[in-house]
Amino acid sequence: MNIVVPRYADLGKASAEFDDEYFENCFVDTGLISRLLSESSATSIIVGRIGSGKSALIRKIREHQPNVIQVNPEDLSLAYMADSWLLNFLTENEFDLGLFYQQLWRHVLVVELLKHHEGLDSESKSSQFLSRIVGMFKDNSGKKKAMEYLNRYGGTFWSDTDERIRKITDDFERQVEGESGANFKGILAKYKRGEKIGRHETKELVSNAQKIVSSVQMRELAQIIDILDEDIFNDRMQKTILVIDDLDKQWADDRIRVKLIEALINVLPKFRKIRNVKIIVAMRDDLLDLVLRQANTPGFQRDKFDDYHTRINWRKSELREFIEKRVSYLYKRKYTKEGVGLKDLFSQNKGEGDYFDYIVDRTMLRPRDVLAYFNVLLDRFGGKSNISLKDIRSVELDFSKSRRAALVGEWREALPYVDDLINFLGHRKMSAEFRVGGVDSDAIDQVVMQLCGDYDSLHLPLIIFAKSAFERNDADSRMELLVRIIADLYRIGVIGIRTQENSSWQFSFNSVPSVSVGEISENTRCLVHPMLWQTLKRRAELKTLFEDY
Repeated sequence: MNIVVPRYADLGKASAEFDDEYFENCFVDTGLISRLLSESSATSIIVGRIGSGKSALIRKIREHQPNVIQVNPEDLSLAYMADSWLLNFLTENEFDLGLFYQQLWRHVLVVELLKHHEGLDSESKSSQFLSRIVGMFKDNSGKKKAMEYLNRYGGTFWSDTDERIRKITDDFERQVEGESGANFKGILAKYKRGEKIGRHETKELVSNAQKIVSSVQMRELAQIIDILDEDIFNDRMQKTILVIDDLDKQWADDRIRVKLIEALINVLPKFRKIRNVKIIVAMRDDLLDLVLRQANTPGFQRDKFDDYHTRINWRKSELREFIEKRVSYLYKRKYTKEGVGLKDLFSQNKGEGDYFDYIVDRTMLRPRDVLAYFNVLLDRFGGKSNISLKDIRSVELDFSKSRRAALVGEWREALPYVDDLINFLGHRKMSAEFRVGGVDSDAIDQVVMQLCGDYDSLHLPLIIFAKSAFERNDADSRMELLVRIIADLYRIGVIGIRTQENSSWQFSFNSVPSVSVGEISENTRCLVHPMLWQTLKRRAELKTLFEDY
């Protein structure tokens, strides 16, 4: 078939939010949605790198499943909490507000579920519902108290979520004031004037806050979840799904956002008790990494967390299907009703490697990377009858630069020095494939100077080890720093590692997401991801890197 590469066309946008036409007609079902919604599935959190398809999954669920509620973090208007003098004071004095934030999330999720299920969009409907439900529990003191709590804090179901959050925050301050007595106003006045608050006053206020946070309200909220399961969401034929996305956006002050996400993670297992409700949260991989590294709420167990989250992984065949569908749709929509596929756009000379393998080997096995490469090709070679492997290679530098910039943007919040670590791999004495023990001391010394010079004020583990290497200036301190750099580079997907000579290369995006420093030795072999070879001026002999599985 004589096919011309279309001019001024693309295969869709990187974000599912702005990819309406291709999304509706070219969605690739990998089976993850049905697995998520299965009654036997414990998964509440889907985790993926930027561009792996998290938002597309959420959108597909939202548009094609009945009874779906979407909670947008930006609608919570949590700026009010960041302006609370009491919450700021407690945070400054290292008081863990994790339980308070958990209470907040339980309240938000309970009210959103009830509001949707009962159609509570007015004051009259809310009053009728609360009267009816309270009447059901005359002989059950626990459930009656729980509904009294809901009436106190959630009676205005029809109001915006931020109004309810404001009410909870204000009430928390009033309760702490009631517990503290006359001292409360004195501390408040000192805080607003910027005066030093004595150790005894601070200790007393923190102690009173602890009493309130650990009070009966938590038990009442737990009882409400029983009510939802046993008395409200009791139609086993009707399933309700609540989805949360966009947690990586600036929906809350940076001082509390990570703690709020940690609190949400801690709360989700409580809602699994409601058999007809499924809560699904989409979370960026680097954001989850940041939250877990800072998690310190009492009772948080990382091994249990592993039971209810899953990572999005793509097979090469699924990525091929992703692009095939878009090419086919583009031609049917604009050019010809004949079936056009990838093979019709590319010329394959005898003895050359597969063009699709070449492209995929320069991605992190996610749709956005593959789409970006193909869109560059369409932009550069529109109007040509066929695209050759030489053409694919000719645009690799532009692709490499754009992916590096995207990678730095993706990880800068968790690892502010990420670009310096990538630069380390571009040192003149480094190569695309290397052994940890063979890294030249000059390369390590250069990254030490960069880390110590540019990030001296950051109290991060890698910076501490860089300072130690600078002060000690010996082989042991260099190696201690190097293995931590390798662990970070592996975590972000910039390098793959191989622990045995004949084993395949292991990358964080298609294998274990992180490695400990204890797993890295002088004999560990590393491979710079081919996606970065052009921008780092690297080259190596490489057969197909990612086999399908």
